[in-house]
Amino acid sequence: MDEYYTVIEGLPEPLRKELSKLPPSRASTVQEVRLRMQQPLQFTIGGQLLPATAVLPTATVVRNITEDMMQQCFLSLCGHSAYAYEKELSQGYFTADNGCRVGVAGLCTTDGFAVVRALNLRIARWITCSLPSRVQQALQQLAGGILVAGVPGSGKTTFLRSMMVELTRWNRIFSVVDERGELVPQRIRSMPDKPMLNCDVYTRVERAAGINMALRCMNPQVIVCDELGTTADAAALEMGLASGVVFLASVHCDTPEHLYQKPQLVRLLKTGAFSMAVFLSGKDHPGQVTKMVNLL
Repeated sequence: MDEYYTVIEGLPEPLRKELSKLPPSRASTVQEVRLRMQQPLQFTIGGQLLPATAVLPTATVVRNITEDMMQQCFLSLCGHSAYAYEKELSQGYFTADNGCRVGVAGLCTTDGFAVVRALNLRIARWITCSLPSRVQQALQQLAGGILVAGVPGSGKTTFLRSMMVELTRWNRIFSVVDERGELVPQRIRSMPDKPMLNCDVYTRVERAAGINMALRCMNPQVIVCDELGTTADAAALEMGLASGVVFLASVHCDTPEHLYQKPQLVRLLKTGAFSMAVFLSGKDHPGQVTKMVNLL
């Protein structure tokens, strides 16, 4: 079953009932479900907005998301516990336990969102991609850390997951620090068609803290994490490197030249934690490698 159906399970009735009627052939193409107050619900398909009524002509609720429905959707998606996502919401999003990142827009106050006017449900699909033989060999031999670089939507998470599957295949001991709950969705165990990863996962913990926890308690050979960039991240990498750990991680960066133009990335490179950088092509071909660069 496509992850689209898992994502809409978090929505209230009768909206969920209407959206569940989308045929599987269409559901598998939906990238986002967008709700805006007092406007029709829309899908993002192929990078373009499409009114839900175009594929669900008999649906009625999707024709206009009322203020009450918007509030119900927000509360339902966060399990009626908005306070549990306080930190994420301060950055304009939260991640549901199925790995779906929910973008939030509206009236902001010092205490969070006073009024939610828009929600964007990004469908988190558990997909993998083929790995270059050079990357496969590095994972088999644990021959240095790998930094996955690309623009948003280029498939960095997909590439990291693919390397995690490869690590499982070689029976490596590894930990995953999943700060946003997207690398290994908490409900992955309920998906029988997805691979079972033999690893230890730290979910919704700051990367630096999660890395330190893994180093102290799990004795990993490899630590996987995404979206590196802070000074605390670099310090944690240095500690892990001193313990002989190999890191697999991702950063926002489009070219090798830009790696050395961003101070936060230069600090990461100076740790010596990465021997190779893998650059992905972009949104049109997520997970596809365009260039591999030696960093040591």
